[in-house]
Amino acid sequence: MTSRPASRFVALSPSLFFAAFLTLAGCATQSPGPVAPISTGDPRVDPVPGGVTGPGDVIDIEDMDPLDTVKGEAYTPPHMAGRELIRAGVMLPFSDRRASVRAQAEGMLAGIELALFDHAGEGFVILPKDTKGSQSATTEMAAELIEQGADLVLGPLFGANVTAARNAFVLEGTPVVSFSNDSGVAGGGAWLASVAPEAEIAEIIKYASLRGYDQFAFFGPQSSLGQKIERTMQFEVARTGGRMIASGFYPAGTESPTTEAEYFASSIALAAESGGRVAVLVPERGNRLRRIAPMLAFYGVDTRVVRMLGIGSWNDPAIWREPSLNGAWFPAAPKAEVEDFKTRYQRQYGRAPSSLAAVAYDATAMAIALSADGDLTTQELTNPDGFAGVNGLFRFRYDGTAERSLAIMEIDQSHEDGAKEIRAVADSFDPSVG
Repeated sequence: MTSRPASRFVALSPSLFFAAFLTLAGCATQSPGPVAPISTGDPRVDPVPGGVTGPGDVIDIEDMDPLDTVKGEAYTPPHMAGRELIRAGVMLPFSDRRASVRAQAEGMLAGIELALFDHAGEGFVILPKDTKGSQSATTEMAAELIEQGADLVLGPLFGANVTAARNAFVLEGTPVVSFSNDSGVAGGGAWLASVAPEAEIAEIIKYASLRGYDQFAFFGPQSSLGQKIERTMQFEVARTGGRMIASGFYPAGTESPTTEAEYFASSIALAAESGGRVAVLVPERGNRLRRIAPMLAFYGVDTRVVRMLGIGSWNDPAIWREPSLNGAWFPAAPKAEVEDFKTRYQRQYGRAPSSLAAVAYDATAMAIALSADGDLTTQELTNPDGFAGVNGLFRFRYDGTAERSLAIMEIDQSHEDGAKEIRAVADSFDPSVG
């Protein structure tokens, strides 16, 4: 594989950025690739240097207006005239007031670009729209996409905007494959492609249960997310035949929940001393996790006996050095696939991918493969075999949420990397999609 220059779109103004990206979308010539259904296995192909892949496809983007649409007609880029097209709207907050959100949107669009080169044929075009992070802009951009004949939508990012998009497209029957992880906005034509907290909790509880842990406890923030995770944990523990022995909450803004940790630790220590196989979930990250984990150990949670469990945000080398987390388990995307994606993204753009770039890649690759027959239906989206992506195996339930198989990692401070994969992503799902 040859090395590639950094993306030539990063410094462009938004209108030229979108024009250039539409050009790329229409010029991709690779055949549909492996994400969907999982039985496919064609190798991924790296983007060609410079982006434009079709012979003779040299377009002056300053003379191209991607929104130049004849009233009442679906948008067709000039160089794609005469082709049967699948038009995918991309709704992301490119001009959100927060720099971090703008960077995330740019990284996700880059992930979509990589998926186009790896998987798209000659009839797949994207129509990028700026939601600005607001519901009103989302509704306005949805109207434009309807006018331009969008067959499906990738995005939006925020839950409230997903609702706005779903409401706009519901009468059109246009599926919205969004990047929100808020299960409350799923359904009614909206499908959540992000790795949701519920999926992570389901995987780690199921794995711990299979390894013999039958008593579980939660220690986390008194926030809407913390409460959602605790409720999900209660459900998953009951489903696997285990028992919740404690749920400890502390104020979300506190730096050191000393009192709460001491009270919680006493109940855990008692259960462990009685011979129970206990696992404790702490849904924190970064510096706060590095403060809370040793605090629990100090007050009597013997982490040599009690298994500490985490969430996807534990996939962070900065926390693996904390002694009280040695031996802890957490769910994560498959390491090999993630490293391959990071390498190819870095080679193309000269920087590391944003945290949701791979999610955008997987959703786009899936949409390309499923729409190859000219349509994207509920039946195809809920294919019980699922889809194999960078972030593991996933499939959509009928309620719009996603079921996932994730890898399980163990923090091992004797390992050269600080953590190791102890269970790979499953090859397949059980028959029922739910």
